[in-house]
Amino acid sequence: MIELKNVSKSFDDKKVLDSFSAVFEDGGYLLKGPSGIGKTTCIMLILGLLKPDKGEVVLPEGTRFAVCFQENRLFEKETVLTNVLAVNEGVSVTDASSAVLELLPPDSLNRKAGELSGGMKRRLAVIRAMLHDSDCVILDEPFTGLDNESRSKTIDFIRKHLNGRLLIVTSHDERGLGDLQVVNIDTN
Repeated sequence: MIELKNVSKSFDDKKVLDSFSAVFEDGGYLLKGPSGIGKTTCIMLILGLLKPDKGEVVLPEGTRFAVCFQENRLFEKETVLTNVLAVNEGVSVTDASSAVLELLPPDSLNRKAGELSGGMKRRLAVIRAMLHDSDCVILDEPFTGLDNESRSKTIDFIRKHLNGRLLIVTSHDERGLGDLQVVNIDTN
């Protein structure tokens, strides 16, 4: 279980979160709200990459996260396959290749990540996160730049590879995510 207790966070004079509370237990959650409302800030607090100004973030000691940030954070000069294997110790070449082929065309395996389209890079970032050994998967706007077909395939891929882990997805668009519990971030 991950819990945010009356968390507040400001940047300069702009309050992003104000006494926000949420509990993430087993299952999947959609952190929902318009752009700029604090979804990514919430994620960064959970990951410990930011500290709250007030309040508390509580999670089990040793919680292992797999994360797909808003930025793809790929090794642009390395191949797609190398990108997957570099952050997924213990995943075989066969399993990594198989996962890549679920979302990307066969000729992409040995292409450099920097040569991929924006949507293909996004799917690669999701693949890397979903194969990572973790207790919780966090996907921050994972469908950015994806057309409807790619979005649908990516949602199916996430479900297939979730394997009972806690899932937290941020998005302002809940199409295809109706089975996730919605946590609205609202500054009012």
